[in-house]
Amino acid sequence: MCSLRIVCLIASLFTVCRATMFSRRYTAKLELDNKMSNEKLVGEQEAHSLRECAATCQIDCGFFGYNPTLKKCRTHKKAFTSGMSDEVGWRYYFPEFLPSDCKDLCDNGYDKSDVYDIYPYGKNSIPVKVHCNMDIMGGGWTPKNCIYWNWTDYKNGFGDLEQEFWIGNDVIHQLTKENNSALYVSITLQNGTTLYEMYDRFSVSDETGKYQLFLAGPATGTLGDSMIDTGFSRADLSGMYFSTLDRDNDRWSGNCAAYYGGGWWFNFCHYAFLNGPWSSESWIYLWYPTIWSGTSIRETAMMIRRH
Repeated sequence: MCSLRIVCLIASLFTVCRATMFSRRYTAKLELDNKMSNEKLVGEQEAHSLRECAATCQIDCGFFGYNPTLKKCRTHKKAFTSGMSDEVGWRYYFPEFLPSDCKDLCDNGYDKSDVYDIYPYGKNSIPVKVHCNMDIMGGGWTPKNCIYWNWTDYKNGFGDLEQEFWIGNDVIHQLTKENNSALYVSITLQNGTTLYEMYDRFSVSDETGKYQLFLAGPATGTLGDSMIDTGFSRADLSGMYFSTLDRDNDRWSGNCAAYYGGGWWFNFCHYAFLNGPWSSESWIYLWYPTIWSGTSIRETAMMIRRH
């Protein structure tokens, strides 16, 4: 029950409460009612109201529980609740959480690779659905991958989150514009072997800048570097603009995107190209010289994570 000028909005299985004297918002997880957690307990103290209890949840507090019958408040460090025991009267509250990317989710305890909502454009924006990878190198990777579409499609994003999928160049720019993100590329072969390459710095400009790619090392992994230091200046991709079948921004006299069948940061044209026509012999120089043809692969992925 909410009192003392705390406004409650009931929606589905959650109760969202805002104390008028605090800027922090909390969400009550009703599925945890009548449970008590001892996980990373900061302390237990007397509190005569929910509002008083909420005031004790400060910087080192990740969530809190309140029992109005016992007038008790329990604060916990940032963590998920596990190993909870039954005790009537408790309700647990968590700060409202609107992650900007998969790393935000990872840093806040979401350790399962799954589809999540992220808010790369800020808290008042429409969420973007992504499949976050929480298994590779500590988790927190936001994937991007895809196939053959036009400029607007690549700009806005398209595909199936569980299959061919491109998050959208506008979103990629929003996620990487501070130029403090890493890029992780993985390619799984038909025999099940997965090879990877990770680049220390990755960012993409906005649409007015033609989604220009900025990529820097060190590059480490089992694929080898086929993007920034290929030994052939016409194949290096850092600094290249994005091209599609209807928007030719490469350095070749023709249109690399139309010729090779997919949008990408082409030069003259590429030694690395992950958006080619799936299972086609025309998908060549996928990751030269390690992988020549798209017919030998089962899956590709590109993921980004803030440092």
